[in-house]
Amino acid sequence: MRRNLILGLVAAGMLAMMGFQSGSGGDPITRKRLREILVELGYEVDDIVKEEGKEKYSVKFTKYELNIPVGFEISPSGSYIWLTVNLGDAPKEGNAKTLALLKQNSKIQPTFFYITDSGRLMAALPVENRGVTNAVLKTRAETVSENVGKSKSDWQ
Repeated sequence: MRRNLILGLVAAGMLAMMGFQSGSGGDPITRKRLREILVELGYEVDDIVKEEGKEKYSVKFTKYELNIPVGFEISPSGSYIWLTVNLGDAPKEGNAKTLALLKQNSKIQPTFFYITDSGRLMAALPVENRGVTNAVLKTRAETVSENVGKSKSDWQ
């Protein structure tokens, strides 16, 4: 009986901590606030898409002797901020480069490579749109640009 009580208290404590961590995330940021954060971080922001509700911004990073334009946009649901990098045309058929990209996904996750319906090779990093601070966004932007730069031999 006492053992069950202790296990129950431990479980309740763990659930409370998990709830606190996920519940302390704060409200999602808006598209306007996303742009403000990028400016506050000192980035030169290009407005790629200006249509209200679909705004997308770009910031250039320099890594591994590459200029890497990272796109920032909030998903239609508002649940995620997507950081994306357009890497050009995707390989036309499966080859060693394609396999290298798939292997690279396991090394750079949660950043990942994918191919769009229009045949563009992309790198992406989703960020849950909850409790996003300037520091979080800066860290994620540095992460995606770093991952693109260090894997350039696999996608160039």
